[in-house]
Amino acid sequence: MHYRQAIRSDSVAMARLWTESGGEGGAHADRMARYPAGEYHPQQALIPRVVYVACDGGAVAGYVAGHLTRRYACDGELQWILVDPEHRGTGVASELLRAFAGWFAEQHARRICVNVDPANTPARRFYTRHGAGRLNEHWLVWNDITVVP
Repeated sequence: MHYRQAIRSDSVAMARLWTESGGEGGAHADRMARYPAGEYHPQQALIPRVVYVACDGGAVAGYVAGHLTRRYACDGELQWILVDPEHRGTGVASELLRAFAGWFAEQHARRICVNVDPANTPARRFYTRHGAGRLNEHWLVWNDITVVP
């Protein structure tokens, strides 16, 4: 597996992965293409943002995206993370999260939040296993993302 910052053309593979994993295509695919370029702005997002991809050969097997923010007094926000079902449980998501944490450290951003559906037990378990704690019913937070295990 190879990990790198995404390039604009990766948005096609990211959107396909999203759709194949059960997400709705159209609008989300458009947001994925516009987000890294700073043309799509989630609520309270600041321009500095990053997307990392995990590539298995030439195929995108997963991605993580986030940006600086001031939402909930955080320094940054994890916007999306998704790993192809056949690569889940292999450490891909953890490696993507570590790369992501490194980018935030370079930005001097430590307090990072993520919106998680309260019913999404696997995601909540993943984030808490990697050091996030409860911010409120729908949000988790890393008070210092640089210590992600």
